[in-house]
Amino acid sequence: MIDNLYPESVEESGNYLRLTLKNIADNKLPYNPIAYSLWYDYATGRNEQLKKDIEIYQKTNHTLDYERVTALFRKHIADNQLLLAEKKTKEFQNILLEMVKQMAESGSKIHCQGDVLSTLATELRKATSMETVGDIANHIVTQTRSLIESSKGLSSQIDVKAREIETLREELEGIKKTAKTDILTGLLNRRGFEEAMAMILESANLSDSPLSIIMLDVDRFKQVNDNYGHLIGDNVLKMLSKIIKANIKGKDIAARYGGDEFILGLPETPVDGAYILAEKFRNSLWKMNWKIKNSGESIGHISISLGVALYKKGQSLEETIQAVDQALYRSKNSGRNKTHITD
Repeated sequence: MIDNLYPESVEESGNYLRLTLKNIADNKLPYNPIAYSLWYDYATGRNEQLKKDIEIYQKTNHTLDYERVTALFRKHIADNQLLLAEKKTKEFQNILLEMVKQMAESGSKIHCQGDVLSTLATELRKATSMETVGDIANHIVTQTRSLIESSKGLSSQIDVKAREIETLREELEGIKKTAKTDILTGLLNRRGFEEAMAMILESANLSDSPLSIIMLDVDRFKQVNDNYGHLIGDNVLKMLSKIIKANIKGKDIAARYGGDEFILGLPETPVDGAYILAEKFRNSLWKMNWKIKNSGESIGHISISLGVALYKKGQSLEETIQAVDQALYRSKNSGRNKTHITD
């Protein structure tokens, strides 16, 4: 029942690895999971549409930049997780239908055997000779054994299907989690955040508890990538996500919303509490002195700008994000490395 997504041998996977690393190097990309996953799938040739999209792009461009690679990853790999989830869900349905059918068939058989035993019991009461009693008794033993075997068979079939269902359930949970998780930071991705926020907004509209939103991004992140490479840029994003994870709790959710942009939903948190948390993120990252590992060269401090907004009952998720986005832009436009609360 388990699909082998990577069926290649050790030798084959070694060849694909070499091709993957060469493509990453040729395109001057960071050696991170996004680039690796994309080029590994390309090397295997399994994903024909991915191969076609890359080759079309290569006809007019010598290399694929990281932005293009990320877009291709989302289209051909991340979204494929949802298709796989749908497939596993259908397998789930098929197993359940088969299980119901087997139970109905076995139940019908057991019911018939029960009717036979009932009839034999009636005949036994009417028997007038030991010979007749003996014949009926033998028939009862035969039917009883058959009934026991039918019950065992049904139990065994149910056990097998139950194990298949549990395996599928675990696979489905893994697929769904992957489809909603950003592979670089381990936070929710945009899709995961929007799904989680839908439930949070529904709860917020039914209660009097405050709900605050924080949005942030890295200041001059493109310059970091251009000047020091995507590996440093990725490390900044991973460190920022680590700071976020260490400081949120309970019902709070956090996501990498896109590129260097992050967003948080903070149920039961007033706007002043969200502001304090945002400042904690900003100060924690700003205190770090970044260095290039190989050379030891210092690249100084890296800052983030943040916006904070309080959710207003009845707002849509889009309206809420627009409000916090305005606060973020106020921070950007007033010199960066700041936190603003929306009016």
